Amino acid sequence: MDNEVRKDEVTGMLRLKLRLILKNKQTRLILLLTLCVSLVISVIGLLSYSGYREGLDTELNTPNIELLQINLDVTNRAFRESDNKALDAAYHPDVEAFVRVQTDGKSLEDNASVIDRLQKYLKTLSSHEEIYSVEVISLDNHALVSSNYGYMPDWKQAPDTTWVPWIQDIQKKPLLIKRRWYGTDREQGTVELLSLARPIVEDGQVMGAVLINLDYDRFFSKLYIHLSNSQYVYDLEGELIYPKLRSSLPLNDMGRILKELDVSPYAYVEIGDMEYMANQTFSDVTGWRLVSLVPMDKLLKNVKLARNMMLWLAFISILAGCSAVYYYNYAAFRPMKKINSLLNSGNKGTRQGGLYDLEPVISKLVGEFHRKSLVVERSLPELRSKYMEDVIQRRMGIQEMRMKWEQYFSDWDGHSLFVMIVSIDRYSAWAASFPEEDKMLLKYALNNILLEMLEPYWKAVCSPEEESGFIVLLQFSESSNEVGTETDLQESILLQKSVDRLIQVVGEYLPLTISIGIGHMVTDIQEARASFIKGKEALNLRLYEGYGRSYTNIDSSISVKKDNTVDEQSKEQIQDSTLLDNRRVEMIRALESQEPGASVKLISHWVEELRLHRTSPAQVYLFVHELLEDLLKWCTTQSVTPPDQLADYHWNQILTLDLQDIEVLLVIMLTDIEEKWHGRIQSKDFVRVQEMIEYMEHHLHLNIGLQEIADHVHMSVSSVSSMFKEETGTTVYDYLTGLRVKKACTLLCETHLKIGEIAEQVGYRNENSFIRVFRKHKQVTPGKFRQISKSSNEYADRSKGRYFGEIEDKYED
Repeated sequence: MDNEVRKDEVTGMLRLKLRLILKNKQTRLILLLTLCVSLVISVIGLLSYSGYREGLDTELNTPNIELLQINLDVTNRAFRESDNKALDAAYHPDVEAFVRVQTDGKSLEDNASVIDRLQKYLKTLSSHEEIYSVEVISLDNHALVSSNYGYMPDWKQAPDTTWVPWIQDIQKKPLLIKRRWYGTDREQGTVELLSLARPIVEDGQVMGAVLINLDYDRFFSKLYIHLSNSQYVYDLEGELIYPKLRSSLPLNDMGRILKELDVSPYAYVEIGDMEYMANQTFSDVTGWRLVSLVPMDKLLKNVKLARNMMLWLAFISILAGCSAVYYYNYAAFRPMKKINSLLNSGNKGTRQGGLYDLEPVISKLVGEFHRKSLVVERSLPELRSKYMEDVIQRRMGIQEMRMKWEQYFSDWDGHSLFVMIVSIDRYSAWAASFPEEDKMLLKYALNNILLEMLEPYWKAVCSPEEESGFIVLLQFSESSNEVGTETDLQESILLQKSVDRLIQVVGEYLPLTISIGIGHMVTDIQEARASFIKGKEALNLRLYEGYGRSYTNIDSSISVKKDNTVDEQSKEQIQDSTLLDNRRVEMIRALESQEPGASVKLISHWVEELRLHRTSPAQVYLFVHELLEDLLKWCTTQSVTPPDQLADYHWNQILTLDLQDIEVLLVIMLTDIEEKWHGRIQSKDFVRVQEMIEYMEHHLHLNIGLQEIADHVHMSVSSVSSMFKEETGTTVYDYLTGLRVKKACTLLCETHLKIGEIAEQVGYRNENSFIRVFRKHKQVTPGKFRQISKSSNEYADRSKGRYFGEIEDKYED
């Protein structure tokens, strides 16, 4: 206790000294000059260092990136050449004959000529200086033909088998690139290789593989290596490909560097006491990551020294200024030592008159302590409210949560806690009927009524819950428990009665109604969020039960999907979600149909289904939210002005409504949208534009343009152009080009027509013009698109049909 008093005394003395120092003009001038000088020195040092670093980035980063790009082009070119050879080999007649022979099980003697020709062909392919060997592998019978050692009926007998563990992956991937050793031992082979494998496909099945083995040393001998930097190559799995020997940098440091780089083109990294500039680039052919490290120690040594000297000079200037202030005011603080001695109880030699000097200091200390006590006492409710909000939103850790609980809730015991959610019914309509000042006053009155009604039996803390209500933390009051200790069940019953009375009183005195959800009882503040979630689930039952009621966690567990097991509930929830997604798709179809009132009928039928099956309220609210978002997107896409309720829509607008009011809201919106949509599609401009689109779709094979379309609809070219742009948001040329590219994609995927034939069928008389337009829209040539499409159809699942935008994408899983 004495230590605390002495500490407060010392603090008071320090504050008084600081005030006296700052009151002196000369002292303030010295401090101001000291701070200005040190600040100028520090800014100059930091700006100089920053400017040098920025210039260094420009001077060093660009050539290193260019060097990496050169090496990337070298590796990509080499792999493209090998990949083209692998693809040619995969479709070679002798290769297909060998794989088919192995599949049919015919004898080797009957097909010796095929194998002999195949081996000669493989030797021809492997004549390139970088290619070590080429092999054709049959996956069904484990047979192979190699350019080095000929035919092997069983690949286990081959002198090179380190590719066996991963060759089956070719069934799932159209291209494999692996680093390995030539031989039978994965760790100690004779020659290090880079193997590229392509599948051999027949009738949609992977029957074998073409394996091209590149000599590792010859392949990487073409890389350009700068003397002052180090280069590294990593594959898709993060394994080191190059350099061959282990680098002087530890692998764990390189792993950290890769994480720091992520996808940035360059970054500054530290390894031990050394600083490096790391550059990287990625290969779109192999998926490899090329990284270079340039040591920065020598380049930055002098500029770092200059920066540090400037900062030390600024620090020394601050010390000099503080020293000047201290010596200047030393004489002024001598009387304070006397006051400090009077505060100590052992000083008997002090003059009696010194007590008069002590009186103002003591009065000031006591006054400040009293003012702080009042501030803490008055701000405690706000601190508790903010703490409750942080707990619910998970903005603090467990240790901080418990520490603040002990500080702010010292009169609570930490057990038998309830979380209650109070929500204003029809909040959006209620808020729109009052000015902002009146809303604030009504919420303040609601908060006071809550605390007043709960006070006789409960300790309560209120915190705002979004805009529509409050979160209330409750604990049974010990002062009200005079008869005996209440059980948990009795506390729950008493809470239910208090809440029902609260709803009644609010309805009598305020122009609003409230619904309340009560979570389960918890024994620790750490579990308050779980009780809050259960209370929200209970409150969602307002959807079916209506307004002005209280809902407990028990109600929420038995009111929806009664008498079902957990598995059955999960299945029904999945079925409900699928059904609701289908309803959203049907809603868009009903809007686009010509039948008046089709969407309104669909909404009425949907509401009847919900009342009958009692679908989970959370799923219903989510469905309505996504339906309104989809309607807003549809209105934007179709150039239809959305209703006022939809234009100002926000999530909280539907969370405080019951099912009947949600139905009314949807009916109003859909009726408005239908009227505007039907009026638009019946307009002359819309019909004319649809006629233009139909003409373009039926004459894609002809060399038509804007003039032919204008002649078809008997209008001028300028009128057609402006009308089409206004109705569709795009030009006639862009729309026609899009139709041609789309039709070309279909022909490339579904037919075997040549590129020139496809160009003629979509209205291009020049094949080169067609290829140029196709590449502009698809970023690949038609031949490459057909190849990619073929690979995708063989190894990937077929895509599902889509009706409208993102409606079916959100919860497809």
